[in-house]
Amino acid sequence: MMNTPCDRRQFIQGSLVAATALGTGGLVGCGSNDSPPPATFVQPPVLRSVNGALSTVFNVGYAESSLDTPKGARNSRLRTWNGFLGGTTLRVKPGDRLTIVLNNNLPPNTDMMPPDHNTPHHFNTINLHTHGLHVSPSQDNVLLSLMPGDSYTYTYDIPKNHPAGTFWYHAHKHGATAVHLFSGMAGLLIVEGEVDQDPAVAAATDLDFVIEEINLKGLGSEPPVSPLYQVPDYTSPGPFDNKDSFFLVNGKYQPRLQVNPGRTVRLRVLNASTRNSMPLSVEGGVLTVISLDGITLPMAKTLSTLNLAPGNRADIMLRFNEEGSFRLKKGEFANGGGTPNPEATLAWIDVAGANQNMTLPTRLTTPAQLPTILASEVTEWRTLVYAVSNSGGPMIGGQAASNFTINGVRFDPAVVNQTIPLNAVVEWTLQNTSRAYHSHHIHINPFQVVASSTGMINGFHLTEPVWLDTVDIPPMGSLTVRQRFVDFKGLFVLHCHVLVHEDIGMMQLVKVV
Repeated sequence: MMNTPCDRRQFIQGSLVAATALGTGGLVGCGSNDSPPPATFVQPPVLRSVNGALSTVFNVGYAESSLDTPKGARNSRLRTWNGFLGGTTLRVKPGDRLTIVLNNNLPPNTDMMPPDHNTPHHFNTINLHTHGLHVSPSQDNVLLSLMPGDSYTYTYDIPKNHPAGTFWYHAHKHGATAVHLFSGMAGLLIVEGEVDQDPAVAAATDLDFVIEEINLKGLGSEPPVSPLYQVPDYTSPGPFDNKDSFFLVNGKYQPRLQVNPGRTVRLRVLNASTRNSMPLSVEGGVLTVISLDGITLPMAKTLSTLNLAPGNRADIMLRFNEEGSFRLKKGEFANGGGTPNPEATLAWIDVAGANQNMTLPTRLTTPAQLPTILASEVTEWRTLVYAVSNSGGPMIGGQAASNFTINGVRFDPAVVNQTIPLNAVVEWTLQNTSRAYHSHHIHINPFQVVASSTGMINGFHLTEPVWLDTVDIPPMGSLTVRQRFVDFKGLFVLHCHVLVHEDIGMMQLVKVV
């Protein structure tokens, strides 16, 4: 039987009740100056596998809605999965089969196919990528192009030994990826397993925390008064002005979550931003990190700040021992190439009520199938140079854009840049010769970061190898990562996950043979 999400309006109402239940009954109202306002932290719809299978339908189309923004409510028109901002959370288990019927109900493209494939184009053409899943590249095929009116059935066989963790999905049509993610076309894909049974983890309240960067421009009259706002097409150099961007959590602007003192909360945090790295922190609190990019750490890591590159995930445990209102924020970050992205409040956590005195995890159950990659295992050494030059890029809006390249070339769908034997173990040197951050991501197989030119990774000191599937290469810096190419042959990609860079050429084809 086909699973379908619950009605969006009913779901939000139900989520408000569930979120409020984390606190105390006295927190529901807002009549007292001492009481925080009602909880507004909502969860995405959730679909779970049953008897080893999960099947659903994603209908892609425009949807109009009123959206809360820093400048007040805006009537928006966005490309969406199933008619609402964001995506349904999909929960599966190792060994399951996940089936997604993707129907492209968007209107026809109005632009011609450009001569240069790296010119942003065909914003109503779509496909699907399961970011971080270790599955066959023939199943996670991002080289497909579903034109308006097309349908395609994606089938993913989750390996029986797949690590438990927080993964995600998003649209990945080259030339349109940034436009789609600026519309919020992203959702969590959770593989349940060993770490979820850890007593301290299992006792915590498990919540999705999807950070989306929405970029809206007014149509007709100029902001702040406009009848309708939508994501601008990537048809002129630099169309996505920072002043038009803001951040939502699960589709809400600065939502409030209510919890009791001493209660543990597990936030499955996804940086679904199109381009912005995010130093995350909680004023008055610390972050207990148990997982990065869906791979459980051997020991919980206590940090004051954790930086997530675009595409990174982290499972973060929170516990507040004192009452009060605590701001979960992203700090200012200089991504490079322009004005630093400013500090922003993402959500508020209101703490009040009886103390529940719960325990935070320490030692964790790590995935046995991902032992540390030793130097003695390496069979090949390769270098990837992420570079930017001021000229030679694709023509966008009649002007030559900057040239974003990997190893001196832009993406060519007819050229395989990296041919790698099955079961090879590659040590990559990732170099960044530009003054902007580039977020290296490779599909199908995770990698282990073993060295950094700055000595840091994700904002903390790299004292032991760290598993990731996406990593920021610092400006004028380098990283060393090791990667096993196991289980699956086929064709896939590596690229910069700053998607405005990927769309104009910062991507390569990889073929495992």
